[in-house]
Amino acid sequence: MNRMMLRHFLLFLLVLYFLWFLSRSRPSKNVLDAPFLEDYSLTVVLPVIQNSLTDLDQLLAPFLVSTAIIYEVAIVCPHSLVSDMSLYPSSGTELIPRVKSPWILLLDEHGLNQVTECYRAYLLRPRAVHLPVGPRGFTGSSHNWIPLSPSGRVQSAVFLIPPFIAPAALLEKAPFTSSSSIWPVLGDYIATSTTSSFGGLVIGADLLACIADVTTFDKAPSDDPDSHTPASPASVPISPLGFFVLAFPREDDLRHFHPAACKLSHQGYTLLAYLYDADASGVLVQGNCTIPYFRPSKETHSLSDWLNSFGSVPDMMIGLDHRDSVSSTFALILESPPFLNTTLMRLPRSALPYTEWIGTLTLYELRRSSFFFPRLILHSCQAQIGTFPELTLSVITNNRPHSLRRLLESIQRTLFYGDKVNIRINMDQKSDPETVRLVQHFEWLHGDVFLHHRVVHGGLLPAVVESWYPHCDDAYGLLLEDDTELSPMSYAWLKMTLLRYKYGTANPTSANLFGISLYQQKIIELRPPGRQPFNAHALFQSAALDPSTPWGALYFPAPWRDFHAYLVHRLAQPHTRIVPGVRSNIWSKSWKKYFIELVYLRGYCDGVSQLRWVRVVVDEPSRGGVACAGRAGGGVSAEEGAFFVAVDGIGRRVGER
Repeated sequence: MNRMMLRHFLLFLLVLYFLWFLSRSRPSKNVLDAPFLEDYSLTVVLPVIQNSLTDLDQLLAPFLVSTAIIYEVAIVCPHSLVSDMSLYPSSGTELIPRVKSPWILLLDEHGLNQVTECYRAYLLRPRAVHLPVGPRGFTGSSHNWIPLSPSGRVQSAVFLIPPFIAPAALLEKAPFTSSSSIWPVLGDYIATSTTSSFGGLVIGADLLACIADVTTFDKAPSDDPDSHTPASPASVPISPLGFFVLAFPREDDLRHFHPAACKLSHQGYTLLAYLYDADASGVLVQGNCTIPYFRPSKETHSLSDWLNSFGSVPDMMIGLDHRDSVSSTFALILESPPFLNTTLMRLPRSALPYTEWIGTLTLYELRRSSFFFPRLILHSCQAQIGTFPELTLSVITNNRPHSLRRLLESIQRTLFYGDKVNIRINMDQKSDPETVRLVQHFEWLHGDVFLHHRVVHGGLLPAVVESWYPHCDDAYGLLLEDDTELSPMSYAWLKMTLLRYKYGTANPTSANLFGISLYQQKIIELRPPGRQPFNAHALFQSAALDPSTPWGALYFPAPWRDFHAYLVHRLAQPHTRIVPGVRSNIWSKSWKKYFIELVYLRGYCDGVSQLRWVRVVVDEPSRGGVACAGRAGGGVSAEEGAFFVAVDGIGRRVGER
């Protein structure tokens, strides 16, 4: 009996050992099931030698453009190059203990230049795997190292060579040497210090879904004479006015962007679409607008092959900003000849149904906007080619947390089309604890947040005037008091108008513009008898309009600096009357009084929409210094109704459908 139990026990141990051995000797098949790395969690280590120094800009291009995962790029070089460049005077492995991010991408002196687009896409959007992962590995022994052949599966390797991704904690204590055996030594260390028996994983290109199945490519073009599908992209005539390429995964994405595409087509531009996850090529037809689209084929199984099949270079490529195996290569492709002058526009998938306004802009205007490719320009006001705008939201608040919450929620619902937009929140000295708590817990995913709290009460004039100041000639400030609420499309209107009238073909007609208003004027405030109703549609040409209301307006840099300089001199003579016969002369504490004077003296004007992009909210008890106030818990009076504006021109509140 005891002998039988011992036999069963030994058999049980043998099974456990066998399972343990399998777990050590086989790489995980769930590499692609691991989560993606978090943003700003990857440090790229790029060695530079004398021979690669001249190609440094090309080596750095993929990491300056294509991904938000990267925390920093560390350039390392021999001591002999330190006198020429401000770089780490060490080898790449010596830098590892100084890395602050949890993951490392180790490169050789070639960067990503010698790996395929498929592997580039993975290395720029890697998975959180506890072992080194890369495209190149070796097996065998020290007497005969054998490179692993490309495979459609994950292969275990004795060691990897760069480029590869690895956890920083795993490499931090590795016994790196300066000899040629550095990578085998690292592989041996990893094999003995982890639960695996190998030094890394070589991932197959087929697993990354970068290579299409050649057995399912497009069928031959239809013989139907009514078929609109071109035989090939190269057979489509290219307009001399401009050439757009749309690169989306699915036909649904193209359908959502189709209204904008049609408007661009009606301007005379050529548009072709590459749908890299589509089942077949075809055309999308709407009225008299036809957009051909193509899927990967035997001859063009990658986006770069498809682009190279044309006789012309695209002027602009439009795609999604989410990361997949193809979209991750957009910037890499456009950083190489002949596409160096092709502009890349990335859009969130959620914003595609709301992009029709893009089709109203010209190619010249679209190419002037760094909003579409913010990562290409580290400081937009210091751009080397042309000038590009940047926009800051500036919120002015005091002690109205309910109104402030409503404004901040409307800002978060606003469509920013993937642009980086910074926000400043300016609190007065009398801000109550609820306002302070609300501001401190505000989360903003579109850029940086700057909080400013006054320690001395200054009133409305300094609160507004000092809330923002342009740092260059292409910085713009959207000033928002906390009793306003934005339309989800307000940013689109500002962006479209700014590109058209400040940076586009209509620029000569806008020399006197000081800003762009989000508020459609419903009253005239400057007549001495008081406020009078105003209908923009009926009286736009003949009425004397007020300048831009403080309730939501974008201010241009030069006029705003001019206003600051004017105030310094004007406040020294507070009792002087500048503008004759206007009611604003009695607004003793209003910043707008002085801005109206400057508009009068300079001949400034602002851009006003016939649609409504901002809503002035009327629900606070009367307070001194508040421009308009409503009855708490009651209805809206006739006077208050003049300020109450629908957020989108059709009578709905923001967020209602």
